[in-house]
Amino acid sequence: MDDEISILKTQLYAACEDACSENPDRLFSQEDLMALDVVPPKDVKKLLQIIQILTRERLFAPVHFHSGLAWRVRPEAEAAKYKLLTSEDQILVYEIIDAAGAEGAWQQDIKKRLNLQDNALRKALKELETKRFIQQFTTVENTSKKMWIKFAMPPSARATGGPWYTDQYLDEAFIDVLQTVVVRIIKEKGSYRSTGDRGARSVSPVLPKKGVIRGGQSEAALKSKKRSADAISRDDSTTAPPSTNPVSKIRGSVRLPLPAGYLGYPTTEEITSEIISMQIAKGQPLKPEHVQELIDILVWENRVEPIKMGDGRTGYRAVRIAKQNPDMAKLDDDDFWEPRTNGLTTAPCGKCPVFELCEEGGPVWAGGCEYFDKWLA
Repeated sequence: MDDEISILKTQLYAACEDACSENPDRLFSQEDLMALDVVPPKDVKKLLQIIQILTRERLFAPVHFHSGLAWRVRPEAEAAKYKLLTSEDQILVYEIIDAAGAEGAWQQDIKKRLNLQDNALRKALKELETKRFIQQFTTVENTSKKMWIKFAMPPSARATGGPWYTDQYLDEAFIDVLQTVVVRIIKEKGSYRSTGDRGARSVSPVLPKKGVIRGGQSEAALKSKKRSADAISRDDSTTAPPSTNPVSKIRGSVRLPLPAGYLGYPTTEEITSEIISMQIAKGQPLKPEHVQELIDILVWENRVEPIKMGDGRTGYRAVRIAKQNPDMAKLDDDDFWEPRTNGLTTAPCGKCPVFELCEEGGPVWAGGCEYFDKWLA
């Protein structure tokens, strides 16, 4: 190797290290290496010669794609380990485990790819383990599989199950707690708390009592007919003295939906930061992709819904469950925004949109009320 090739090799490797400083797993194609402006333009022969030298010295790791060949930069400290391997079997086995990265390599897969005998494979693995180059671990997908990974490299979240697994068992209690916290954060940041205090200007008029018209009609008609608004007003004007001081009606605080076009719904990143600040998941490295998994489950359960807020951002708000739809949630479910009440105050008559049309023989009547059917189910 002449001096020019040696200098270009050093410069090309240094340029690749600088280019992948932000992404250590970046791959370089032949065009990418030529674009680094280290090798003279259009001198492909010299570039391939340098690539062969770097690959032979284990500083470049070739990666095969359907579109061609690419190379991954290997740190010099990792490349020096190959010089300490004493047999071809060790080199081949270590190459497969090194290329597998944090996912690890299955022992049966190594045997199939290298077509090695069991004794030769076990011997190579034992020697690599003794030199502290590799270590064995188990995955949550199949604990009986013998998996191998580079020494001191933490397995990927897919192999360990991420923060949702403790000692290779699904931590359902931890997941339920975090889901409850996520829903509470979305409710607090994605809705408006109304305290229920009403001033004199916002006091609703006291509605008159409902009854039947008294007159020369049959008893069945008297029981099925409501009084008209004029009859009710005339009756109340004679029985109830006018009130000069309006009485403010106070109810418990409830959460109300925000107006259309609101752009402050919490995003996945904001929810993650809120959970981390609460220090609920101590010792668990929660990331936005982990919280997104919880949110996806809540969306599938129809407890929260995504809201597009522009600029590519997606926020989330809690789904307001109507009490006339018990098939979506139980009447005492925590997802109800209104405070829990008894059966009388949750009867559909109190908020029926067609209450004035409800009568025996009319278009709407109690015997065929669909709201009653759902409420009594």
